[in-house]
Amino acid sequence: MGHSQGTLITLLAQALLVDEGQRCTDTLIMVDSPYSLFPNVTPKGHDTLSTLTRIVTEVTQAPHTQPPLSDLRNPATYCGRSGPKWSPAQGERKDKVGNLAIFPERDNRGKVYLYFCPDDTTVALDDVKGIGTYGVWDTLGKKNGRQPMNELQPLRFYQRMWTKRHRDNAPVLVGKPAGHELLRADNEPRYPGGWTVAGVISQAPVEMGQLCLINAEPLSPPHEPQMFGGEFESGTATKAGLDKPDDVSINAALGNPSAKFNWINIRTYSGRIDLEQERDRWNKGKASGDQTSAMQSRRLTGEGAPKPSDRYALEREETPNEIRARLAEAPELDPNSYHSAVLRSPENQRWVTAMDIAIGQAKCLDDPEMREVLVAIANWRIDKTTFGIIERLPRWAKISVEAQTLVKASHAY
Repeated sequence: MGHSQGTLITLLAQALLVDEGQRCTDTLIMVDSPYSLFPNVTPKGHDTLSTLTRIVTEVTQAPHTQPPLSDLRNPATYCGRSGPKWSPAQGERKDKVGNLAIFPERDNRGKVYLYFCPDDTTVALDDVKGIGTYGVWDTLGKKNGRQPMNELQPLRFYQRMWTKRHRDNAPVLVGKPAGHELLRADNEPRYPGGWTVAGVISQAPVEMGQLCLINAEPLSPPHEPQMFGGEFESGTATKAGLDKPDDVSINAALGNPSAKFNWINIRTYSGRIDLEQERDRWNKGKASGDQTSAMQSRRLTGEGAPKPSDRYALEREETPNEIRARLAEAPELDPNSYHSAVLRSPENQRWVTAMDIAIGQAKCLDDPEMREVLVAIANWRIDKTTFGIIERLPRWAKISVEAQTLVKASHAY
């Protein structure tokens, strides 16, 4: 299961496995992918539809058959993946109100799923136009004779649409019977982010009446998508919720030279000073998180040409630690882009992803010590202390030298 740029990495990984003569993944679920099929936003001479078709073919053409699902009924081999009332044909679970519900079981090996969200404003940018917002259309426009969904559907490629919108005064359920779904219904905005100035300027529009074939298997029961998870101020079907900045966005802002932060007064003075020398003197002996990156001089008195008697305020920019503390106490709220909305509510995974993913394969997860290694190296923010802990884990020495090298390189990066 890959999200955003992770879907590109996952697609690349399948291509590398094919080149090495290895098996592809059993099931691939792509969420909010920036991958684009539209010729006007893809590199000239690059046929991204054919590339995707070839990768999907490699994943789906020969589903792995071992172990058979019937093995999951054997208490000696099922390892907690199934319950006593489960069978390869059907399973039983409590629904959202506690009633027992029977659902049809299916073997998902050899399938590729796309989860797309027409409210996603991140991959809706006009120069991205990712399938994570717009899905895979039946056609690519009047000037292009290709029919993407007609090419992909026979290859066991499925898509589901996730949206916060309501239609006919009801949520758009995930897992309805297969059929065409409007990307933009009557009275819905032309742009994924609504009729905002930023949306009109930066996002690719959706024409009225544009249809997408939603061909993933029906779910029992269909799921009402939970799209407002983690919001500071919850949104509605027609209005975006507000998010607090998380560690990622704060750190991204700190590394952005064009980002604007607050200025803090140090002292007043007359005459001339060297701002670089003042900054270096102020930073001397302080930890990097407590250092300022800039100082400025602001005139307080006097008009016209500068005079020796004029008074100035010497000001410094907030330090990284001051910025983090301020945003934690009084966060600057931003509209939710809904780029991660599918993943921000566990209920979406409980009622949909759990039905689409393959089960019974990852033997490494049966080993608690190997599972500990895999969970640890999946963290993209491995600092020096954490990496030292990873190297001391019992199963670290059991993974390949190539895998260890990759983890070390990712940690260094």
